[in-house]
Amino acid sequence: MACEARRFDHWRRNEYRVLVMKTRRIGMMLWIFFWICSLSILFLPTRGSAQTKVGIRGTKFTINGEETYTVGSGFPAANQSIEGTLLNVRAVQAIFDDANYPHSGTRAHPYDSAGFAPVSFDYPDSAFSPERNLKEFLTALPSWRKCGVLAITVNPQGGGPTDGNFGVHTQPQNNSGFDAKGNLKPAYAKRLQKVIEEADKLGMVVIVGYFYQGTEARIDAAPQDANIVTAIRQASSFLLNLPHRNILIEVANEVHEAMYSTHPLLQPDGIDQSVHLAQEAVHHEIPVSFSWIGDPPPRSSRGYQALRDADFVMFHTNWLTPEAVHTRIQAYRQAAGYDRAFLINEDEVSTFNLQAATQEHVGWGYYDQGLNNYHDGFQSVPVDWTIGTLTKWMFFGQVARLTGSPEPAKPAGSDALLPSIRLIGLKDGDTIKPGARIEAVVEDREPRWPIRRVEFFLDGVPYSYVRLAPFYLGGQRGWDLADVPAGHHTLWVVAYDPRGADFTEVCSLIEVQFTVTRPDRL
Repeated sequence: MACEARRFDHWRRNEYRVLVMKTRRIGMMLWIFFWICSLSILFLPTRGSAQTKVGIRGTKFTINGEETYTVGSGFPAANQSIEGTLLNVRAVQAIFDDANYPHSGTRAHPYDSAGFAPVSFDYPDSAFSPERNLKEFLTALPSWRKCGVLAITVNPQGGGPTDGNFGVHTQPQNNSGFDAKGNLKPAYAKRLQKVIEEADKLGMVVIVGYFYQGTEARIDAAPQDANIVTAIRQASSFLLNLPHRNILIEVANEVHEAMYSTHPLLQPDGIDQSVHLAQEAVHHEIPVSFSWIGDPPPRSSRGYQALRDADFVMFHTNWLTPEAVHTRIQAYRQAAGYDRAFLINEDEVSTFNLQAATQEHVGWGYYDQGLNNYHDGFQSVPVDWTIGTLTKWMFFGQVARLTGSPEPAKPAGSDALLPSIRLIGLKDGDTIKPGARIEAVVEDREPRWPIRRVEFFLDGVPYSYVRLAPFYLGGQRGWDLADVPAGHHTLWVVAYDPRGADFTEVCSLIEVQFTVTRPDRL
């Protein structure tokens, strides 16, 4: 019995030791598990820092896996023509600075202008400040998103900050986010990161352009274009290392044989190398493209190969009529393929071109140059980023209509030099029938710049436009009303007046309520 008791006691002590060891192992495993979990939580991006991911599925852009402008992406009332597109604004000066300022570009030491009086970047009430410019841009951005804008273009080399000052020899400012050897400047990188972060919180996409024609000459030429290679690698590495994936890359703005004479890698016969370099640098995690200007490149060219190799197809439609926008889009589809995602990230201010692009299921980019007056436009510095002019309001209002979003408030105030408009054949409250002769008579108050066009909107939708007087509604001497139902309607008449050497436009607007009766259909 004593022997049996000793064996039992020995067995019990062994079992106890085994139990203790098992308990310790389980405890250690639990401790390691919770430690790993704690580290995971610690190194996750902070709330709101990485919540928007842009993607491409066939011909459509997606955000967080959902095709844009759909019920699933938060736009239950959007027009079906914009599903999978990106309606966007050219905001290239959001991170603007000038290395010459304040020695140049101030009221005391202004720059010469290609088309106007000397130019200053000073604010009306203070010196220019890149921090103020960025802060005001970020403050305005939620109002753009509220209207339904989903993308913006921002460029470390900006864009021409004065109308007419484009190209190598007419850009005296030094707004380059890269130094002469292609190194990304920390201050620009920091401002760009803030733009990307804020856009991410808002569910918006940032099209990050790397190079702008003319300003790219601030980067020294080198064998094998080594400094451009450095710039592409550094910018791409910077973007890759951010937690955000609400980014598209535009390697170069407006690639064309007449552009980028200093750097072969940004010319039509070198842009394919730049596209491949950027794609490799971001490990194919961020979609890469470039914007082309004019007709598609010839099929036998390296520019055409770059168009095929890019992750999406991007081009500009400046100077085109709405009819020509349709033609240009169809030409790019034939060249690049009908299975590709397309994006126009620069046109001008006419929403008739916006309508033409969306009818082709292609996103469209609003470019409003402005007048360096802290009021008009989004590109001429200093910039007022609010929806504070009729020209801006027309665009954002049309985006709101297309996306089913709230319309922005119509800006108050007036410009004594805006065109005046009066109607012949229609006054507020009239009832009209087919054959009515309605003409807009426009008085131009700025003799240097003739009226560019008159646009008619029926019930808020682009209806007809005329470029030369007489400005007849519907383009007809007698409006047949064939596509207008009987009942009450609202007419907007918008007259656009150029104010710059190339692109700047301002507009005036009148509104008339009227009723259509159709005795032919009683």
